Amino acid sequence: MAKLNQLNITETTDWNDGRLGRKRHIMDPLADQTVAAIMAKKEVNTINHLFESIVLDKIALPESAPIELRTYFEQSAIFPEWADPDLIALGQQIYLRHGIWIGLLLCYKSLPECYACANGAEVLHRTARLNEDHGSLKVFSRRIAETAQFVVFAMSPDGLEAKGKGLRAAQKVRLIHAVIRYYLKQNHWDAEKYGEPINQEDLAGTLMSFSALIIEGLEIIGIQFEPVELEAYMHCWRVIGHVMGLDEDMIPQNSADAFKLGHAILDKEIAPSKNAQELVKALRDFQNEKSKPILGADSNTALLRLMMGKEVSDLLAVPPISSKKINKMKWKMTFIGNIGEVLDKSLVFSMLLQFFTKMGLTLMLRRMSNSSIINFYLPKSLTQDWGNKKVRL
Repeated sequence: MAKLNQLNITETTDWNDGRLGRKRHIMDPLADQTVAAIMAKKEVNTINHLFESIVLDKIALPESAPIELRTYFEQSAIFPEWADPDLIALGQQIYLRHGIWIGLLLCYKSLPECYACANGAEVLHRTARLNEDHGSLKVFSRRIAETAQFVVFAMSPDGLEAKGKGLRAAQKVRLIHAVIRYYLKQNHWDAEKYGEPINQEDLAGTLMSFSALIIEGLEIIGIQFEPVELEAYMHCWRVIGHVMGLDEDMIPQNSADAFKLGHAILDKEIAPSKNAQELVKALRDFQNEKSKPILGADSNTALLRLMMGKEVSDLLAVPPISSKKINKMKWKMTFIGNIGEVLDKSLVFSMLLQFFTKMGLTLMLRRMSNSSIINFYLPKSLTQDWGNKKVRL
């Protein structure tokens, strides 16, 4: 509470369209230069072995790692001066208490609202990281699971420590972004139309959808954070944004600023897109398959429309459903959420709740995919569709 009093929790930034528009043409110099230097060696076997080692080795780099990669991991692990370990620890504890709900909202709010931003969705569709192999549910499940794993690793206690899984996961995902940018820009990417691939605005929008907009989803079902909890939770994501390569002037100052940034990007970038609708269709197929027998197709549709609202749901071609079913879904979620909030007020029951949350998150990830790591590899669409069949990262 003392640290909360030291924070500026009211001042917000002017996230105007001009400012955000300029950020669509800025990427990530550190990660991009690292990947370019490694690719310039043109030693396919060495590159494959190197990235395979990154996947398997969770802490140390192999001795054969080039200096560029060692420099990248050293520099990207440096936290900003404003990072506060106590606020990070509290934010991660809050995540642990609400992890099941946050995991649910990732699929029913965060990801589909990201798809609603048509220019950013173009990257996902072009690389086919979410629907390669002609929409294979197995591949799609792995992609969703990797996203969920990233959030779990980063937001679990100690995840952002020097040897934490969350820190290494953020560094790896940042490199994955750079690899995708590298190949997209070599294969007819229209930067004038879409902006640079995985640019600063898209990265900020994604991180806000995973953080600030998640909190809005929790509020829909009656779960509200105390001010200190809210700022601590957002502080974690501010630090994650820094590690992920977000420019300092694109990191919101506080929770109010994060909400403002998230909505500014969504309002600016939301647009009709067949590619986005295809991504949401794949997401709905995934939900209908993986949520059995707890939720059926109608429940999944009702939950999507509850969390995103009519405008965004219509834009993404989510099937219509009666308001009665949406309200019933809201009542069920609020009822269950209220029980959890009551238990969370008790020290004994909150410890039990955290234990079951851990178990629930583990089961959720296993349900999504059998893999326990975030794969560092080049999407098949980049190796097959563009003729680079020898390069598999």
